[in-house]
Amino acid sequence: MLSRNEIIWGYRFVLGREPESEEIITHHQHSFSFIQEFRKALFDSIEFQRRLSVVDEGPPYAGYTAEDLAVFDQFSCATPKPAAGFVTDFHGSRARISSLWDGVQHLDGLVMPKPIPGDYHAETAEWLGLLKAVLAAKGQFVAMELGAGIGPWLAAGAVAARLRGISDIRLLGVEADPVRFGLLQQNLQDNDINPEEHVLICGAVGVVSGKAKWPRVPDPRNNAGVRPIRQSPDQEEGLELQDLRYMEGFADDLMEVDIIAFEELLRDQPLWDLVHIDVQGTEVELCSACLALMSQRIRYLVVGAHSRKLDGDLIALMFAPGWVLEHEKPTRFVFSRSASLERMTTADGIQVWRNPDL
Repeated sequence: MLSRNEIIWGYRFVLGREPESEEIITHHQHSFSFIQEFRKALFDSIEFQRRLSVVDEGPPYAGYTAEDLAVFDQFSCATPKPAAGFVTDFHGSRARISSLWDGVQHLDGLVMPKPIPGDYHAETAEWLGLLKAVLAAKGQFVAMELGAGIGPWLAAGAVAARLRGISDIRLLGVEADPVRFGLLQQNLQDNDINPEEHVLICGAVGVVSGKAKWPRVPDPRNNAGVRPIRQSPDQEEGLELQDLRYMEGFADDLMEVDIIAFEELLRDQPLWDLVHIDVQGTEVELCSACLALMSQRIRYLVVGAHSRKLDGDLIALMFAPGWVLEHEKPTRFVFSRSASLERMTTADGIQVWRNPDL
């Protein structure tokens, strides 16, 4: 398996940039056994070929228009201050550097500019989904983050809501990894949010409640792309093959985690201004199982998609009941016969859906 530094320096030398995320680094580590294979994949990539091309193909697909950027102006009253040990967002939310992956440690003490075309953890479209949900909130801000990690969108949403004069803030976060769950609690405290006043669940989300296995990764801070390994319905004591393939390389040391039904979480509040879902490939099955209830209770849905197939499946699913796709960027991937669809992914897709009925 390639080392983390081999992946990072390959990106720097060939593509002239940092890898998009720790998930991508992990993906490449498990996809290539030799540095020569990885180097060839970079040289063969569309991104590198475009760097060589003298043909003007027009501006890159951003997932938003110039007019959309006026949303950021609604939060221009923020006066974020730099703080040692933290990276601070343009509007004042912040993350403890020691909670973040190794590749962003150089951001210690910095205040980030507006995330256009993105920042260290998200592209502009994802930020627009969050901020539009805050602007749509009426008197209170209610948000859910599934696959929360350290809860960046809960923290950023609460800070944005306070800037809009909203003090009634209700948050729900679900994160299965116990180490990252502790970082979630810490991150809320770092953003002046009392975790005890909100619903935080150390568990995973599924269509139905129950139990599952969870990989015990040695360094959760640098390995965020984990999902539960469920019981196979076809085998009394077997595990789901699709989940095992997705977690290849991390399935040797497993612990038990609770699975909380998505429907149960949705019923916790009569109305959600924002639901953010990033659960490593099971987003469509969750939404499909709860679509009617989602249409009754969610104003804005922001979803990270983890394969090109999931991009299309989610669009078809949400289009049918009348949701409006306000922003999206498709999943980027490198085709491989030896990888699952999700494992081909090099950068997650993002979709921002607005419910026209709420």
